[in-house]
Amino acid sequence: MKPFLSLVAGSLLLAGTAHAQAGLRAGGTLAHLTAKTEGTPSYYFEASNSAKLGYQLGLFYQVPLSQRLSLVPEVQFSRERVQLTARDNNFAILEYFGTTDTRLSMSYLNVPVLLRASFGPVYVEAGPQAGLRLAGREKGTYTVSFFDRPLTTNPVDRPLADDLRRFDVGPCVGLGVKLPAGLGVSVRAYQGLVSLTPGPDPTRAYPYQGSLRRQTLQAALTYQLAAR
Repeated sequence: MKPFLSLVAGSLLLAGTAHAQAGLRAGGTLAHLTAKTEGTPSYYFEASNSAKLGYQLGLFYQVPLSQRLSLVPEVQFSRERVQLTARDNNFAILEYFGTTDTRLSMSYLNVPVLLRASFGPVYVEAGPQAGLRLAGREKGTYTVSFFDRPLTTNPVDRPLADDLRRFDVGPCVGLGVKLPAGLGVSVRAYQGLVSLTPGPDPTRAYPYQGSLRRQTLQAALTYQLAAR
């Protein structure tokens, strides 16, 4: 994340002399994990998940580069929730399966650095975003089944496994409209390029062995101070 933080710091220094506009954004976040089955012939894995509503708060600067273009670095806190069902076979007999059905609650510090093109009150923006998971927890159940018949079910309530990656990076795109009195509305979409899971490894604590990549869709209300 250091290159992104350096870019943000440089943008903030530039803001002091380039008629920058500071602003706030707050709104909702829908998070989703793209699941891809991976493994060896000795193991069988599958997963599905559904998005739950979270929230996000951010502080940004708009630094003009030309009449239409501007650089918009941001620091954002995002609270994200996902309902994840993961089925794996970590047993010697393939008829035995373990199913984890949990809600993941994750807190991220996001640093998007976006190039914005304005067309009157409407703008489009795109650029890289880096994210660092500050905290995470999963709650739900873990069930062992034989031929799809449940044998035992145990509660799950634990911090998100340490062997899941904390750093994430990927492209971010957005669309917004500026309203009177410094207000505005915007929507953004993000696709993580780094899997939360490091790859198939039956020795890892986290039961799901496939790749899980983070996606978010955000809608926010913005407030921007007048240009200096």
